[in-house]
Amino acid sequence: MATNQDVQESVAQVDKLINQVMDADMWIRFGMKLLIALIIIAAFYVLTRVLTGAVSRLFTIRKINEQDYLAQRQNETLLKLLQNAIRYVLGIVMLLTVLSQFGINITGLVASAGIAGLAISFGAKNLVQDIITGAFIIFERQFKVGDYVRVGVIEGVVTELGIRTTKLKGLNGEIHIIPNGQILQVTNYSVDNSFALVDVQVSYDEDLERVEQVLHEIADRTTKKYVDMFVEPIQMLGVQTLGPSEVVYRLMAEVPPMQHFQAGRLIRKELKQGLEEENIKIPYPRMVMMNPEQKNGGQTDDSKNVSTP
Repeated sequence: MATNQDVQESVAQVDKLINQVMDADMWIRFGMKLLIALIIIAAFYVLTRVLTGAVSRLFTIRKINEQDYLAQRQNETLLKLLQNAIRYVLGIVMLLTVLSQFGINITGLVASAGIAGLAISFGAKNLVQDIITGAFIIFERQFKVGDYVRVGVIEGVVTELGIRTTKLKGLNGEIHIIPNGQILQVTNYSVDNSFALVDVQVSYDEDLERVEQVLHEIADRTTKKYVDMFVEPIQMLGVQTLGPSEVVYRLMAEVPPMQHFQAGRLIRKELKQGLEEENIKIPYPRMVMMNPEQKNGGQTDDSKNVSTP
């Protein structure tokens, strides 16, 4: 059973609670803190809008071709990244400021957050590196979606450029997903015009002066036939190497970015047809099977003496 002392203590606690609730000064102080907190929230909201708007205007000043949709997409990606970073940082600062107005010790929260952030940074250092590298790739426009690039030993078309990973599509359709932090060196084939280099072999028995004349004619004819393919006329550079059984000539053509594969195929086709029309031989390996029963240079069975390419 409750004693008189316990009852008196309970009544005293209730009276104290009622007095606190009915205390006008307490409500005035609470109202002032709430008003200050609302002012802080409004100030940080305005500051966030001002800063994000300034970043947006800064990116609007950048000159980007209206037809370059890929560049516009990269610009929008980087803009959203910076705006979100501003919102997150100011939001955290605003929350800590508001909590301090209500007497909450934020020093312990900041210290705990610092220790937790340090632990997380050690565990996610690769993730942070990927994000930072991805931001620089986008900002510096090292490459963009649609470019043909080589990253290390991987080549392909950039299908997606994210803040953490980059996706390349190989010529066989395979998708390579590369963390941005592992992109140390990039070769971009889509920035400037490409060059198609084509080597053609002719026999040592041919007249080299005549061969060069024919190659010049084929180069001129091919340039006129596929005029939209070539930026500059095809050049016949001359003898490239002297092989074991052939003389190698090299031709070069400047073409739009990433068109060197198709241009090389067209040039080889025209070379094959043109050299055949001029009866200029393109050497190819042969294999001769000798009949072991041959005697005195004769042969016992003609079907056993075969010459195949």
